[in-house]
Amino acid sequence: MGKINFVFYSMIFLASIVMAGKPTAEEENLYNECDKGNGKYSSCTKLIEILSKKCDSGDMTRCSDLGSILGIELGMREAAFVPLEKSCKAGIAASCFNLGIHDIGLRGNIKKAVMNYTIACEKYSERLEEERIFKLKSCALKVALENCLRDEEEHDPVKCAIEAFEEITDKYNANSTKE
Repeated sequence: MGKINFVFYSMIFLASIVMAGKPTAEEENLYNECDKGNGKYSSCTKLIEILSKKCDSGDMTRCSDLGSILGIELGMREAAFVPLEKSCKAGIAASCFNLGIHDIGLRGNIKKAVMNYTIACEKYSERLEEERIFKLKSCALKVALENCLRDEEEHDPVKCAIEAFEEITDKYNANSTKE
């Protein structure tokens, strides 16, 4: 299970970086001071406050950032769902990708993961190489998870989904390091 946890958090972090807009200087400074929750607590709190306000006012990129920081950096995975779901519904591909990971690894909800990877597959563009890779991963995961659900009477769909996620992640990570 250690490998899936490593892959799980690595993919969330990478997906967030790909789609995130440029943070303000203050946000960047607070993020660095927060140091993934190992730094100044007041910086983490202030960063969450700033991003929450921006998310509440309709800045979906900041909702995505908030979800990533809460879930990945600070380990508040359940709290990450609300901003990630909000930004995924608004079409932020990275949030949908991250939700798919959460749905598989934390909730075991493969049907929901398929829905989220479907959106990510449709919304990722192919402008940048990183986005193209996430698009390919999202589309491949959508198909693989649909197959896991199709065979759910014979196999555990969550176990199948975790194996499919690891296989697809390994495949695309190996391909991206060759380039």
